[in-house]
Amino acid sequence: MQKVIPPRLLVPYLSGKRTVISGYVYRVQDCVRLTKPEAIYWGLDLSFDGSELFAEVPELYVMRWYARDVDTYAVPYGPHMGGDWSDAPPFAGNGFTTSPDHVVPQFHTVPMPIPAGAEILHVTKDAERRFADYDGLTWRPAA
Repeated sequence: MQKVIPPRLLVPYLSGKRTVISGYVYRVQDCVRLTKPEAIYWGLDLSFDGSELFAEVPELYVMRWYARDVDTYAVPYGPHMGGDWSDAPPFAGNGFTTSPDHVVPQFHTVPMPIPAGAEILHVTKDAERRFADYDGLTWRPAA
């Protein structure tokens, strides 16, 4: 699974002050074509009101981890899809992001502990590199 880390939360994650993942998350295999910050921005609906990011953002930090308990992740279906979810736009309620260019299934998780083995990636327009690894207790700089 993966989630873009808002800029204001990067230091709290790395310093151990934030120890949970929550909100909208995505399967890594559904995001393989989203390799540049701008594609991630549009593909994962990061243009919502109040977002700390913008389309021309030069870099993003993405947390990735292995999903072990599938019951932790819910598909956010709205009433028009037989569900009971409601949220502000860009939430579509159909289980997918609203991106017109990328079909990306969307999942939601309540606050859950960061699993051991998680990693943070630094994504720029030129490359993606491992930035930090989580050992279950603390984040360590990637080798």
